[in-house]
Amino acid sequence: MTGAAVPLARHRGGAVGHLLRSLRPIAGLLRPYRWWVLAAIVVHVLIHAATIAAAVVGAVIVGKAISGATAAQLTPLIWLIAALVAPLGVLGFLDMYVTHAMSFRILHDLRLVLYRRFHDLAPAYLLQRRSGDVARASIADVELLEVFTSHIAPPVVAAFIIPVLALAGLGIIHPLLALVVLPFTIAVASVPSWLLDRARRQGQQLRDQHGQLGASVVDTVQGTREVLTSSAERQAISQIERQHDAILIASKAHGRRVGVEQAATDALVALAIVASFVTAVLLELHGAISRTELPVVLILTAGAFAPLLTLSAAIQEVGQVAAAGDRIQALLNARPAVTDTGRELSSAATSSRVTFSNVTFTYQAAAAPALSQVTFDIAPGGTVALVGHSGAGKTTCISLLLRFWDPVEGSIQVGGHDVRQYAEQGLRALISVVPQDVHLFHASVRENIRIAKPDATDADIERAAADAGVMHFLPDLPDGWDTLVGERGASLSGGQRQRIGIARAFLRPAPILVLDEAISNLDVEAEHHLHQALRRVPIETTTILIAHRPSTMRLADRLIVLDHGRIAETGTYDHLIGRDSTLSRVIGQRDALS
Repeated sequence: MTGAAVPLARHRGGAVGHLLRSLRPIAGLLRPYRWWVLAAIVVHVLIHAATIAAAVVGAVIVGKAISGATAAQLTPLIWLIAALVAPLGVLGFLDMYVTHAMSFRILHDLRLVLYRRFHDLAPAYLLQRRSGDVARASIADVELLEVFTSHIAPPVVAAFIIPVLALAGLGIIHPLLALVVLPFTIAVASVPSWLLDRARRQGQQLRDQHGQLGASVVDTVQGTREVLTSSAERQAISQIERQHDAILIASKAHGRRVGVEQAATDALVALAIVASFVTAVLLELHGAISRTELPVVLILTAGAFAPLLTLSAAIQEVGQVAAAGDRIQALLNARPAVTDTGRELSSAATSSRVTFSNVTFTYQAAAAPALSQVTFDIAPGGTVALVGHSGAGKTTCISLLLRFWDPVEGSIQVGGHDVRQYAEQGLRALISVVPQDVHLFHASVRENIRIAKPDATDADIERAAADAGVMHFLPDLPDGWDTLVGERGASLSGGQRQRIGIARAFLRPAPILVLDEAISNLDVEAEHHLHQALRRVPIETTTILIAHRPSTMRLADRLIVLDHGRIAETGTYDHLIGRDSTLSRVIGQRDALS
């Protein structure tokens, strides 16, 4: 081997090795379905083998007929070709059924696994990623596995087996024919590896760019109101246009590479057929083979290359499929912020006392603590308001209470039990939360409230809605209870969305009720109705308010004022507001901003 050829071989070997390594995540994902994959490959190979065998018998019939064979001599061959063609219909059905039934089973199971994984990783993992990227992992990336199981694995295996069988057939006719065709089959099979590194990079690039475009479109659609009110249409469209341009440039580069590979493949196949036929004619002239075998030589030569022609197209998809497998595997291997090692504790035997003991928490190792040595206790039935400027640590307290994260130091107890002793689902069943930004689904008003308690009756829903003030705007909606609220509740005002969120909390009564700035978007009348509803909350229910309005703070038995992650002061509203306190400065800052 020449000095120039050695680096080239190493380069190709390295590219192929990288490709095989990149497919390992996919192999891991498909391991439970290995028998399905094997069945799909076997059926696909049998289809190719039966097709070539039938074509060979047909060529033999043509050759013998030209040579003057009688009908009686051809009859057995006609029955043989019928026996080979007849199963093709069944094999074709099995090919479609096995590959697609297997693929859809894999997609179904994997999507369920991913959805459960999102639940395990939320919210820490999801907060660091765009919703479009997450959607791509659960939809587009999973769909690409169907490409691998249906359109890559079977053709690639067939591309290795069928040429060997065809070359064996040529060798039986005459060894020289196999020797002439063999270098061409090796060359055609190697064509995809010539630019394999580039193909992999282009596949990854196209996949990433399509993912970024999808995420940008989702962001733009969800933020349409903000885009319009900010007169930012030009910027939003320009960003999407830039991403489209990048995809266009990458697609053209991808097309040029594919064109080079296709041209090289077509040229090699044409040369192989010419060389094979010329060799067969020369052998026939010298009496080494019979004239009736000439059509068979052409059929076997073409059959050797038929699966190789699909190999290049299959390899072109491998880069994108491997990248999708990497992303799915990374998601499955991601470590959740908390580990659900707790046990189910009976909510009936659990009181609603909430205790923070020297709690310190940091979102990132190098960042300043979001909470530092926070200690407080809320007795059953108590109402406490967490107050402080933005970033003081109020929402972090609620996130730790719900065990979205675990404290770095200290402990949090509910009903005298550390929250880590609860199964996560059991812990969160003890707490009803109304967030500041209520998420509504594209469903009716009734179904959006029913989400909190799927088995609730219409009477239960209407009672919770009345307590939350939903009934005040319901008659104004076009279809009343059956009005579709739009994606994320786009057809409703902020105050209306919050009232529906509050109705959810009232529908599923829990020992602990958390209102995370849930009154911020309510008008004075709606806030008054909510205050009345809160006074009807069962006396044993512990209520935690994250409050900015003085009117809401007055509902609390006690205020816990946070400042840069530490408790600055505690006391009643009247006690703290009448002196130079952190509370006074917080309220003063808010009044100045408003």
